[in-house]
Amino acid sequence: MYYIIVVFRSRNQTARMFDVFRSYGINCNIINTPRQANVGCGLSLRISENDLYNARVVVNKHPQSSFVGFFKVYANGKIFC
Repeated sequence: MYYIIVVFRSRNQTARMFDVFRSYGINCNIINTPRQANVGCGLSLRISENDLYNARVVVNKHPQSSFVGFFKVYANGKIFC
């Protein structure tokens, strides 16, 4: 089992993209970035795999300078790009 996180280097931009994702109907939550990711500001957006395509489209439409990327987080703590 896994989920997707969207990582930014700015807490403000994480919060901004949370609002943008919600306005596009993408279900997301603000979570603490797992330590294993070792990137970002400490907060990330958690989305489901079903929303990944739409999230990529939205990130391209609303670019943020602090955007790091999308990561898969597995239940065992492993993280992959």
